[in-house]
Amino acid sequence: MKTNLFSYLTYKVNINRLDELTNWPPVSWLKKFFIQRMIDWQFPEHIFLETTSACNLQCKLCPRTSGETLVGHMDLELFKKIVAEAKTYGPRTFCLHLFGEPLLAPKFIEEIFYIKQANPKNIIVLTTNGTLLDDKIGRAMIEAPIDKIAISFMAATKEKYADITGTDLLERVEENVKKLIALKKESGKNKPKIILRMILEDYNRDEAEIFQNKWQNYPVIVEVRPAHNYGGNVPYGTKRDEKKKRWPCYHFWLSPAVHWNGDFSICCNDYARIAVLGNTQEKTINELWNAPILKVWRQAQLKDNFHCPSICENCNVWTMYHDIWFDWQKK
Repeated sequence: MKTNLFSYLTYKVNINRLDELTNWPPVSWLKKFFIQRMIDWQFPEHIFLETTSACNLQCKLCPRTSGETLVGHMDLELFKKIVAEAKTYGPRTFCLHLFGEPLLAPKFIEEIFYIKQANPKNIIVLTTNGTLLDDKIGRAMIEAPIDKIAISFMAATKEKYADITGTDLLERVEENVKKLIALKKESGKNKPKIILRMILEDYNRDEAEIFQNKWQNYPVIVEVRPAHNYGGNVPYGTKRDEKKKRWPCYHFWLSPAVHWNGDFSICCNDYARIAVLGNTQEKTINELWNAPILKVWRQAQLKDNFHCPSICENCNVWTMYHDIWFDWQKK
């Protein structure tokens, strides 16, 4: 029986146990050092681009169901402007998802090829619900190539999937995944890396093992990940490690987001746009990344002030990632 090591560790051993290893002082120091080396003060190393905020599901876990998410598609010229600016700073990682289903973006295929043409070393990461993952899109993903694709599964059985997403499309998603695996094998390429992900909450916790067992013999990474609370604004989210002393969130230094209309937010979980610094149609990413208010927010994080921006106050996303700063830097 094939077992993916990453899947085994994240599911059977549990992320908390892995934390124990990486929190061993020598490993922790090296980790902090190398992550800090990734920080680029001119242009973020990793950026979320919301090519569309439209979605064809109504998942219980998603903040889109609150009605506060504006719906639209990113203008192709704006998309190209951002990618072109990134090119001047070297290869970057582009996550083509935020609060929509990225395969609904009208220019999706053109966009992924544009990123790779701008710089072949650019990395493309994508999370999708998999319902629209047909042969045409699958072949484009392999040809571009997309580096990593994560397909979200809210459940492992038809009944629970329908209850959570409002659709009966689980079997279609499973078939789409199998077709993508076959296309990748046929191509002889090693990309994209395929991740099958379940976001774990109380209402689907009983299906985690079913999900794991269903896919363990396929050449994919099976990931069971705890949910978070989107800045304290949804009634879900892991309680993991919340009793620990809080540390600064890495988003302020590494991973902002651009909404479909150009709004630049410091956080990829900012569906209500509380932490928007400006708009990329009016300013460059470099200008927004060096905005005076962002410098204030970074210092606040380092000084244990988690009230500004206000989206941070009750957020528990920080519990899902490691502290990237040494104590002497938090002063």
